[in-house]
Amino acid sequence: MNADHVLACGVVWGKTADPEAGWDLVDGLKSRDPEVRLLAQTLLVESGESSLGLLESALAVGIVEPDIAGPCMAEILRVRQAKQLTRPPVNEHCTGALLRWEVTHFD
Repeated sequence: MNADHVLACGVVWGKTADPEAGWDLVDGLKSRDPEVRLLAQTLLVESGESSLGLLESALAVGIVEPDIAGPCMAEILRVRQAKQLTRPPVNEHCTGALLRWEVTHFD
């Protein structure tokens, strides 16, 4: 598996969550080429939750070993946590409220 193929799969996986592209990214995690492994991990992490589900499935059926999927899954969880910590707080009193401005012209 080469980096071009992994990159193409990453684009497809990120836009459509196509399972075949996702499984190819999982296979990229097992590549002998460290650059291909890093690229596959980066692309999986960028896709977040869908990749986490894919990796959980891959672990469950034995397609990938925990020592290979684990670092990628951990990074997805770190990114998720960082996003939650950087969100601005929501004012609980205004949740679901619609703010409407009206402009009135006085002649």
